[in-house]
This record gives sequence, C-alpha cells and structure tokens, in this order.
Amino acid sequence: MYPDPAYIKALFIKHANGSITPQETAELIAFLQQEDNEDLLPLPDEIADIPAPAMDNAATARVLQQLAAVTAPAAQPARRRNLLRRVIAVSAAAAAVAAAVVLLYRPGGQKPALATVATGYGSMKKVTLPDGTTVTLNANSTLQYDSTGWQPGSREVWINGQAFFEVAPDAAGKFMVHAGDKLAVQVLGTRFNVAARTKGVQVVLNSGKVKVGLPDNNNEHTLVLQPGEMAYYNAGDGQLSRQHADTLQLTSWKDNQKVFRDATLADIAAFIEEQFGAKVTFAAPQLSHLQFTGTTPVNDLDVLLNILTKSLDIRIDKHNNQVTMMLAR
Repeated sequence: MYPDPAYIKALFIKHANGSITPQETAELIAFLQQEDNEDLLPLPDEIADIPAPAMDNAATARVLQQLAAVTAPAAQPARRRNLLRRVIAVSAAAAAVAAAVVLLYRPGGQKPALATVATGYGSMKKVTLPDGTTVTLNANSTLQYDSTGWQPGSREVWINGQAFFEVAPDAAGKFMVHAGDKLAVQVLGTRFNVAARTKGVQVVLNSGKVKVGLPDNNNEHTLVLQPGEMAYYNAGDGQLSRQHADTLQLTSWKDNQKVFRDATLADIAAFIEEQFGAKVTFAAPQLSHLQFTGTTPVNDLDVLLNILTKSLDIRIDKHNNQVTMMLAR
C-alpha cells in the first residue's frame, strides 16, 4: 500500500524544520529505501515554503555533491537512480531537506556505527571528534558518535554523564548533542557543558548560543540559552527551566578543579557518589546540612575528604567504597 503523497510531503517538511519524531524519521527512511515510490516525492515548488534555516552556497553545494555520490550508476538500479535524482531536485528547492536526505539515506540500509568512549570513576578523558571538536569527558561518563557517517552539517553525539564541548565551526552549522534520553541540545555556539545524570539534565553555556529542547520537539518546550545561563531538566516533574549559571563553579571540573560555594554536605555526598562511586552515609543526620565553600581537586577523593575534615571540624572514615561522616569527638 502506497503512503499518502501529502503525508510524505509533510514528513519532508517536519524533518527540515526539526519537528519530526523518531517514528516518522523511520517511516521516511523506509520510504526512501523502497522502489516504485518516485511519483510520491513532493515537487520542488511544493516545498519551497519549508521554514528551514538558510544555508550558504558552499554548504548547499557540499550537500548536493554528497547526494550525487549515492546515485552512482554502478551502485543503484535505474529506478532508484531516478528516485534519488528527484530527491536532489526537491532538495535544491530547500537545502535543509537535502541535508535531511544525506542523514536519512544510507545505501543498503546501513546503520550508524557508534564509537564509544567511556570513563571510570575518578578519571577524565579528552576526545577529538572527526571535525576537530574537542570533548572533555568527566568521570563516570559515556560519549557516543557516528564513526563512519560523520560529515559537515550532520554532526551528532550522545552523552550520558558529564562533558564539556568546544565545538569546531562548520558552514552547514548543525551539531546536535543528545543528553541521556531527556534533552536534545542544538549547538548555535561553541563552548558549553552537559551533565546528564539520573536526577536531571543540566546544560550550561559558557560562550555562543545553544537551543535546548525536549524530545517531543514542541517549541513550547525549547529554550535558547545565552552565555551565563543554564537549562535544567528535572527528571522528577519533567519540567525544563532556565536559570542563571555560575560557569566557573559548574565547569571548573574540566581544569581538574571542583569549586564548591555554600554547598551542603548532602550536595557534596551526591558529588562523591557520582564522581567516585563511593557510598556516603552520615552518622549524625544534622551533618548533612553543614556548608562548605572552597576548591578541591576534582579527581582526588582523599584530598577532598581531608579538606572537609579540617574545614568543618568533623571526622570522616573511608573504608573501601564506603565513606562515613561523623561528629568530631
């Protein structure tokens, strides 16, 4: 059964303006990979009004060259070549749709081969992506990216844990960060921090501009951040909010420093569990409310505990993976 041409046109438009769902993306991929669908593609003048971001001439030429590469006669039957030539014609009317097809169409139904970089507790790694973007990966974190299909205009990564991004410029512009399964971060700038943990997701912008949204792609659930701002997704109530950000405090970890400002011992205990995998308990419940301000090494638990002991006049016992905080005798 053939799909409704109006529906296919709508999918092209939704993909171009970034509102397509994962299920609809799968439908569009399936449509492009089937034969006998050429007549269902929208005509160029039917999608001329797609509200997609403009692309400069160089970026448009690159996209069309990439599309032409997948239409090589030796690789495709005649009808498939005709179908893809129609796709190129359609895409010339809206360069954003051309970029969408580069992302969607993989000869032979190939799937992205994700490269994975992970860090253990108390360690960090610096990763250089194929475009020159650098990612500093904090402890207990995982970064994934497409190791085979990386190309201008379609840069995409997945992060669980915490990472600081310094994004390389690209004429086509697109760089997408998926933070856990809760937020999508579209990069409009260069330097930002993402922390995707169990309790929530935090995006801190140091410079440039980023757009943060929920997976439903609803514009009502989208924030465009300016430097010094933070987007926070609360996993408990599902709310996305904009907040002022102390960028030094929140991103100093990449320079092997952890800055605490009026942090309670309860907050510090949560940091210890995420960063070092150690379980923290309080022998006296009131200890959790004590506050600490200071700077410590980000990946040296013994130094942190020693500083807390002297600053707050408490006792701390560390045995294997257990940390117990007690009142001073």
